Amino acid sequence: MDLYIDRDELGRGLARIQGVVERRSTHPVLAHVLLHAEGDRLRMTATDTEVAFIGDLVANITTGGEVAIDAASLFQVVRTLPESTVRIVLTAGHRLEISSGRAFFRLPGVAAEEYPPLPAFDPMGSIEVKELDLRGQVEQVAFAVSTDDARYGLNGAHLEAYDGGEGEVLRMVATDGHRLSASDIAFTGELTLTPRMLVPRKALAVIRKLLDGHESVTVEFGDAAIRLVRPGQTFWFRLLDGEFPDIYAVVPKEGRHKVLINRATLMDTLKRVHVLIQERPRPVRFAFTESEVSVQVHNVDRGEVNESLPAELEGEAITIGFNSKYLADVLNVLRGERVLLEMGHALGPCRVSDPDDPRAFFVIMPMRLD
Repeated sequence: MDLYIDRDELGRGLARIQGVVERRSTHPVLAHVLLHAEGDRLRMTATDTEVAFIGDLVANITTGGEVAIDAASLFQVVRTLPESTVRIVLTAGHRLEISSGRAFFRLPGVAAEEYPPLPAFDPMGSIEVKELDLRGQVEQVAFAVSTDDARYGLNGAHLEAYDGGEGEVLRMVATDGHRLSASDIAFTGELTLTPRMLVPRKALAVIRKLLDGHESVTVEFGDAAIRLVRPGQTFWFRLLDGEFPDIYAVVPKEGRHKVLINRATLMDTLKRVHVLIQERPRPVRFAFTESEVSVQVHNVDRGEVNESLPAELEGEAITIGFNSKYLADVLNVLRGERVLLEMGHALGPCRVSDPDDPRAFFVIMPMRLD
């Protein structure tokens, strides 16, 4: 292998795979990236056997070849190189020489044959979605995925489809038992879904990093796996084999108390409230009246805060307790000027949404007030 490649292009490619390689595996080769030089492309492959990424980079290749190199070490080296052009040469003993200007590195590698092959993928259907739509959907849902590995069916985001009135819509849903998020996007093509369509947390994180353009991405559905394809990049991941609960049993059917609040104002209030909240979840009292909401926290050790802000209430006055972090997480992924809170009663779930954008909704379970 002997080639020249642009430093920034190589750095961007290596940045994409840092969340894919598995550094703590009992198989050290999974911390490596497989480099394959052929024609005018340098192909990078990274996998932990559950997710995999393949990316092609333009390169001036004199001699082809392949080798597996520790992904983190190579990324750190490339980020420090002084010149825009990088030369990469594979020498005896699977050693990779990297030079740029006066800088020279030699990294130990592993034979390409020792790198695990990617499993076969037989697509049963595919759809086209806008990259920014899919990335936005993941951002609106990922924070609600459970991190409790004992609750396997909640360790991923569930995919389902329904008729949105103007055609089928792809919905992504996640819950950790205390909160729920759901987001819809439009698509074209043939959607093939099974009852167990759980996208794992790691795959969601990679999708957020991978999708940064304004074009469309192809989403292909296989047997317990999904593949995303965009020009020069392919991302594959296994689905979790877990049963997602019936989330609609906890989504409020009616909101007898509906509150409209300026989103930015409420976010600023919650930031001040968090000053007095320790790591242990503590209920924040929200007292809604016709024209305002009073937000109160009393912490014996750190003091108390009471702040009022304008609000529009439809229905009778109500006081309810929330985990303010859960509410703040929702506000952070909404983009509209206002936020709508719908509650049935003080001990029931609260539905949160953007009144001007029906494509997403969120549910937060209340906390008992002392």
